[in-house]
Amino acid sequence: MSLPSMDPGRADGGLHVAEELSQEQCWELLRSKATGRFGFIEQGRVVILPVNYVVDGQSIYFRTTGDGSIAGAVPSPESTFQIDDSRADRSEGWSVLVSGASSRVEDEDLLTRLWGKVMAEPWAGGARNLFIRIQADRVSGRHVHLT
Repeated sequence: MSLPSMDPGRADGGLHVAEELSQEQCWELLRSKATGRFGFIEQGRVVILPVNYVVDGQSIYFRTTGDGSIAGAVPSPESTFQIDDSRADRSEGWSVLVSGASSRVEDEDLLTRLWGKVMAEPWAGGARNLFIRIQADRVSGRHVHLT
């Protein structure tokens, strides 16, 4: 399998191509990063916040505080999670978007497994002991690059 290349290449003004990424490529990219953005609705507006995350199965998990804006928006039947990378010097980039229900993780066995995974510490201050799960119902991605 081939992931989107970010190696130096042609930058002579050729035409751009947008290619859809396969499900396998999307999940490989999701597993390759540690920080993404969680999108949700708060008081009628879209809020997008950076989170450190881990992939387990077909779900994305991250930690937050139990009394913050994310905890107040979860559970939700529709949430969004996104990661990307770009190279402005090459007019190239890729993006993966995950949509699905989000919920608080309360299952003790799952919590034990999640706490045992290597995961970057949340950047925000304070105790971040609430795990949030995004069940991936839809996963899509695209890679834009020069031909």
